[in-house]
Amino acid sequence: MKVRILLPEQHIMKLVKEEQLFFGCKIDSKLREGLSKAKPGDRRYFEDSNPEFLCVCVVDEEKWIGKIMKGGIRANEVEDIQRNVVSILRRICPDTRISANSIKIFAAVADEEPTIAAPEPDRESSGPYIDY
Repeated sequence: MKVRILLPEQHIMKLVKEEQLFFGCKIDSKLREGLSKAKPGDRRYFEDSNPEFLCVCVVDEEKWIGKIMKGGIRANEVEDIQRNVVSILRRICPDTRISANSIKIFAAVADEEPTIAAPEPDRESSGPYIDY
């Protein structure tokens, strides 16, 4: 169901209730290192396709990790989702500092091709590497 919203400046926007929201943070070098060191049992929190956990998405050249939620969540649920994402990330990467302020919310619009990134290969046994 699409709803037209008329703003005071006469701009028209669409409210798309079927779309989803992404709550997550950009994977920087420290977070990437923490994810690569995740225990095998904790990898399920971001490598499996379980919607209860996290997923890695690619936006242009950036990788983001977070949770995809159905649209239309109540405003009082936003903090709970934020805390849940941070809690899972802290469990996966206990040595990486993750702030609740690093979580951003984006519309997650369906794409023709999936944008979920392939899991990072286990690099502990392969020696030093350069990630471009």
